[in-house]
Amino acid sequence: MRYLFFIALSIVLSIPMYSQDTLTYEEKFELEYQKRIKKSHIDGFYIPKDHLDALRILDEIIEEPGKARFASQSESFAVNNVFFSFGRWMLVNWGLDRGSRLSVALNNLGLNYPDDMVRFLMISYHRKLNNKSPNTEDLIQSIPLARKEREKKESVEHENQ
Repeated sequence: MRYLFFIALSIVLSIPMYSQDTLTYEEKFELEYQKRIKKSHIDGFYIPKDHLDALRILDEIIEEPGKARFASQSESFAVNNVFFSFGRWMLVNWGLDRGSRLSVALNNLGLNYPDDMVRFLMISYHRKLNNKSPNTEDLIQSIPLARKEREKKESVEHENQ
């Protein structure tokens, strides 16, 4: 009889353990996001504090021949040429798509779309290498507009096929 009591007690006490995971996907994502945006490192990578810190880090990690090659190309060509390689590296390793302190800083500037953040950082870096004014406010306005225009054009082209 005593054993039945302990078995029944163990079953009753174990039920809450299985029913505690009642968070939705969105709630879990938000909890993880709130942790990530406070971290200085994610998956072993330093996360810049803001766009100026990101430009400093790019200066540190890009070798001189790569800087020279990037700077020697036109801004549009240079950015588009490495957007799906080095741009993706920034997006993934700096947490621009899943949240990081850098993504929050860029959100606060008015950039909310991860690809816009990457493009902003790459254009800003190209201008820095060429000693040009970054025109940060203009970039923040023009990059999302250009993306929307590209998406609209691609949508029309897709409909016409």
